[in-house]
Amino acid sequence: MAPSHSYPKMPAWKATTLFVILTFVLLVSGAPEQSKVISLPLYRNKQRSIGKRDAAAVSLNYASSAFWLNATVGTPPQQVKLQVDTGSSDAWVFGPDVCDENDCDYYERSKSSTSSLIEEEGFLISYGDGSEVAGDYVSDVFRVGSLAVKKMEFAVATAQSDVGTMGIMGIGFDTNEAITDFGDKPYRNIIDSMADQGLINSRAYSLWLNDLESGEGNILFGGYDTEKFQGNLTPIAIQADEESGAITTMTIPWTSLSITDPTQGTISLTGDNFTEAALLDSGTTLSYIPVDLYNRLASIANVYSDSDGNSYVDCEIVQEYKGTLNVGFGGSNGTVIPVPFSEFCPPMLDVDGDSMTLNNGHDACWFGFQPNVDFEPTILGDTFLRSAYVVYNIDRKEIAIAPTVFGSDKTNIVEIDAPSSSDNSSWSLTSGAAVQQTATTSTETTGVYSSMTITALFSYTPTATTTNAAETSRGAATSTGTPSSGILVSLAVSIMSLLLALE
Repeated sequence: MAPSHSYPKMPAWKATTLFVILTFVLLVSGAPEQSKVISLPLYRNKQRSIGKRDAAAVSLNYASSAFWLNATVGTPPQQVKLQVDTGSSDAWVFGPDVCDENDCDYYERSKSSTSSLIEEEGFLISYGDGSEVAGDYVSDVFRVGSLAVKKMEFAVATAQSDVGTMGIMGIGFDTNEAITDFGDKPYRNIIDSMADQGLINSRAYSLWLNDLESGEGNILFGGYDTEKFQGNLTPIAIQADEESGAITTMTIPWTSLSITDPTQGTISLTGDNFTEAALLDSGTTLSYIPVDLYNRLASIANVYSDSDGNSYVDCEIVQEYKGTLNVGFGGSNGTVIPVPFSEFCPPMLDVDGDSMTLNNGHDACWFGFQPNVDFEPTILGDTFLRSAYVVYNIDRKEIAIAPTVFGSDKTNIVEIDAPSSSDNSSWSLTSGAAVQQTATTSTETTGVYSSMTITALFSYTPTATTTNAAETSRGAATSTGTPSSGILVSLAVSIMSLLLALE
């Protein structure tokens, strides 16, 4: 048996002192820095979001996909709800003069001890749907989650026209701020201020909107979540404006569109030379594409249009169909995002939030693509963005994108490095296709799509159904289709016709 040994005991006071010293050394030299990523829940609100057209605004509600977050402003904090908008760059809140306390949250500057007036009546912004906001530029402490952005510049609305019941948090490039329309220099907006104050390491954020049935998504300022997307994020260079040469909006080259049917395979709706500048805009509920491309897609998908120009489909048929729209970006070196038809068509609601119904008793759904009659560039709104995980990187002037993971309850957050650091290892940068922000090139092979028109067999009109039996009048449908078979039959016939035409 080996001899036993006993080690002399260290006096208690020495042991305690050594433990304190070692703990301090580990904390100073060995402990990792706290991650500078701000994670906030996004909520989907049933109210009209910023739309890019105003048809039937009186009788319809675009609300099924307006995403907002909670914030507070001032000292003491005043609660506000703000719609998150990647298509604009100004943050503004309602002032007390333009918001009834029962209808919306507002900010009262006189009740904040940290508020400062920057410019009275200096703010004026117009959105694509014709809504407008005017007000004062102020600065105050702005809180999101547990973090406070000090002396942040934003606007307080003193007058508004048709903007709904919540303010806007624009998170785009400062070169797109409303003040630049008048020749003034940009100010430091919320993304700039977060980075300036060391709350995030980079001017970048990621959006996960989740599926159509979910009422909650997520935004990460300064990071992205690898559990929320499939495969790798593919960065694509943001495109400059053709006239000014400046990068002002979150616009990237959209280079392909196809449909995959579970039994018939995949067909392309765009030619090899198709290139379209597309704005990825979380502030727009629907998506707006060139008219000729919309017409081709609508004929396949059994889309109906009313006299106001609204495009809709039968919800029941869309929800049962297992096909996808495939939206490609950045050319051959880019990526393709599959969009399930069931996620692409939100419910069609009236102003009371009640479902619109067809005269066959089925609910009506918006068709996620609408014809882009008045606007450039193309706008891909929430109907597309739900199916994508998108990282908007202002510092690197790129958007990284990958197919989303719907309903994920896992998380693995990765911090996005400062712009001086090397690219994140999970990204493989592609420069994308060359396209100017105002370009619209749609190549179609003559005669290929002539056989895609579906024979008219049935027509029906959407009508409003409400719990109090109130009814909203709708115009008669101008397109016709077969509601009993809908997209499934028409898509199969169309694909077969196209394949025969291509032989």
